[in-house]
Amino acid sequence: MCGLSVVIVGLGLYSYYVRELLVSLFLFGAAFFFLALAVLGAFLIWWAGEQMATWSRPAARNMVVFSRRLITAYARA
Repeated sequence: MCGLSVVIVGLGLYSYYVRELLVSLFLFGAAFFFLALAVLGAFLIWWAGEQMATWSRPAARNMVVFSRRLITAYARA
């Protein structure tokens, strides 16, 4: 109990600095969290795109061939 009292009194003496450090820690933690969340989101979007390209490869090729035919037909007209 005595150690806890010393810590509380010590923090009370420098409460402004402790609050400033805690706010800085919170802001840094929040910024790091949102940055990590954005990186994770970008990675998941990239991974999902890779999976979709892998799963739909034959359909994608057919669509490319079809669109090229349409472009060629439109260019001739």
